Amino acid sequence: MKIAMTVCLIAGLATAAQPANFSGKWVIQPPAGRGGGRGAPTVLMLNQAGADVTGTITVRIDPGTSSPLNTEVMGGKVDGDKITFYVWTGTDQPVKALYSGTMSATGDEISFTVTGGRGAPGGFGGPGGGRAAQSNGPPPPMVAKRAK
Repeated sequence: MKIAMTVCLIAGLATAAQPANFSGKWVIQPPAGRGGGRGAPTVLMLNQAGADVTGTITVRIDPGTSSPLNTEVMGGKVDGDKITFYVWTGTDQPVKALYSGTMSATGDEISFTVTGGRGAPGGFGGPGGGRAAQSNGPPPPMVAKRAK
């Protein structure tokens, strides 16, 4: 009886320790601008193998005219429902932007905080760059929604 209870307990712990599944396409909609319009979304394509994550971030700096800019996700790690990775932004003087996120209980959203990057705290393609970078508060969170 003790052995059966121990096996059940270990099996339950092993299941609880499984990382969330971050693989797939995720879309971050930028906040509305001064005119109420939104820019182009940032698209994350994530590939998870165990606790390791690779992928790309794609953004259009100017949705009307620019080509998409693809940047490789580097150093990606998953720990339970948490994910971290970084990207290098810019071409002349690259800057590292660190993404730290938590998946929702439903598995359909990731709430990210981005530090560093161009126009920090928002970083690459995210809200909070430019003038918001001059504020003294924490960087605003970005929400990525799983694409269907």
